[in-house]
Amino acid sequence: MTPCVEHKGQIDTHGYGQIVISGRVKQAHRVAWERANGLIPDGLCVLHDCDNRPCVNVDHLFLGTKADNTADMFRKGRQHCRKGVMNPMAKLREDDIPVIRSMLAKRLRQADIATHFGVSFQTISLIKLGRIWIHV
Repeated sequence: MTPCVEHKGQIDTHGYGQIVISGRVKQAHRVAWERANGLIPDGLCVLHDCDNRPCVNVDHLFLGTKADNTADMFRKGRQHCRKGVMNPMAKLREDDIPVIRSMLAKRLRQADIATHFGVSFQTISLIKLGRIWIHV
């Protein structure tokens, strides 16, 4: 495979290059594809074979549906929709669950526990009901 050609300008919060054309912000890899191959048909995405989001090398780009993009993501192990403590955005750690259960056993208010841990009342309710547990 040829080397990546990374966009050197603005990068969005998801890591894709951005270009302003006629006052509109567009993703650089989509612009690169269209310049090389023509318009992108409705409903299709421009996917990266190299998995390098700022890459604009048209040899690394291919068209696919959103389902193709999702399948590609799972096939390459890039899914970031991890649940529970495996999610890097998780507010609770595994060792918080027993502490919360202990607080519930002491009949502390769920709203107070939620505030203490920075989670919703509903999250504490799910722990109380046993719908959130630790996989060991």
